[in-house]
Amino acid sequence: MSSALHDNDKALLHSWQEEQHSIASQVVVPEYSAAHQAQSSGRYAQLSSYNINGLTTAGNKNYLLIGGVDVSFPEDEANEDAVAVYVILKYVTTTSSSDNDHSNGILLSSPHQPEVVYRSHKYYKLTTPYIPSYLAFREIDPLLELITQQCESKPHLTPNVILVDGNGQWHDRYAGLACFVGVKSGIPTVGVGKTFYSLDNEMKKCDVVRDVKQSVQCWYGAHCKHEGLISTKSDDKGCRSRSSVIVVDNESIRYSTKMEEAEQRSTNITAYEDMLIKLHKVCGGFAIPMRSGKNQNDQVLAYALVGHGGNDPTNNGSNSSNKKKNDHSRGSKNPIYISCGS
Repeated sequence: MSSALHDNDKALLHSWQEEQHSIASQVVVPEYSAAHQAQSSGRYAQLSSYNINGLTTAGNKNYLLIGGVDVSFPEDEANEDAVAVYVILKYVTTTSSSDNDHSNGILLSSPHQPEVVYRSHKYYKLTTPYIPSYLAFREIDPLLELITQQCESKPHLTPNVILVDGNGQWHDRYAGLACFVGVKSGIPTVGVGKTFYSLDNEMKKCDVVRDVKQSVQCWYGAHCKHEGLISTKSDDKGCRSRSSVIVVDNESIRYSTKMEEAEQRSTNITAYEDMLIKLHKVCGGFAIPMRSGKNQNDQVLAYALVGHGGNDPTNNGSNSSNKKKNDHSRGSKNPIYISCGS
């Protein structure tokens, strides 16, 4: 398999770009999405990470089905076999009547203990080389085949949303893999990028990491001055937990244009991991927006998220060693990049 396209394949790239533009034009971000809620709030928006309002059918709000798709490639470049994977998890939900609840009345009762209700995979031969910004054309066909098979064989398990290992609108032509999956399957999708992707070669990963740290530091100062900034009040069934809240700092990521400015800002970031431990006790993650340009009014295409995962500090049990461990637990210090698919 060739590692790059030849000059006579420029027509193929052009056709791919046309399809990407078509996919981008069909992407719809629903009004109930977290992105819309965050942007309509003040600097620090508090969102339910398990808000399923608008996703479940009117007749069933007892559970939420979350799908996940990924493609794994062989380390050996001579091996042309890849595997596409599709999994669906079932989360039980409950209704909350609290006026102060940020979940729009719906919460997951056991967000850390979902049930695997469906799984499938498909091996396939790699025929398309990896080209930055064209990943969808390497992965969409096997993924769509797995999703279609599930929708036809077990339609009652069709997920409310699918998490895609890849970007959504955070893409040169606003059409990453998650957008392809969402538009072609008709199922809402969210792109989850583990690797930073620069749209214009100006914003660097170091800029993102530095600005995330600075935003966490600003939040930490505000939270310490105003205890109760984040409410972790339980609902009437004891279902509220710190993991059900995501804090969004609506300050946009800024570009570092001068090395001395970058160095000055980095010296102001102190005890980042200690701050993440504090943050982990009151919320399930911290995100800042990533915009299409340098201006505050430019479109938000993605969010850099830290503080996710890790042990639940509210679940200490009776074991003193577990309590000590969880007291010092934190979520991830390295950001992942969340963007809307469709």
